[in-house]
Amino acid sequence: MTIQEYLDKIEVLQNEKNKIVYSDNADLELYIQKIKNETTELSFTLTEIFQKSNSKMTIINKDVLKRFSNHLGLLFLEEQESGNVCFANSDEVRSEYKQSFKLIDLLDYIYAFGHSTAFKESQKVIVPSEKDLFWKLAKIGSGLRK
Repeated sequence: MTIQEYLDKIEVLQNEKNKIVYSDNADLELYIQKIKNETTELSFTLTEIFQKSNSKMTIINKDVLKRFSNHLGLLFLEEQESGNVCFANSDEVRSEYKQSFKLIDLLDYIYAFGHSTAFKESQKVIVPSEKDLFWKLAKIGSGLRK
């Protein structure tokens, strides 16, 4: 699946208001509830972060991405770094030690959030304050994507 195909799949979530296809919905809803209970709530809609260009390609809104990155306290990496400098961005590193995220991590987070009842009700994706919750949802989203 290409990134554009994944973006198109995420956009479909806006129209599937009552359909939840995640088999282990309890964990997803628990994590979403924890995010909703946080005092600082930064959120965005899918139309705010995903913008269509003239060529019908989806463009990620850099301002929303920057607010997401700053709020979460993680660095956004636009490209996969080449070389073997260290294990900082390795998939083998536990989530609490990760200091950066890639586009696929963000898309997985949004995809998981899009399967929650909170998204179905508000059509907004809430940015967590806790990195751990981000990584848990990104893992769920990755599972849904696969």
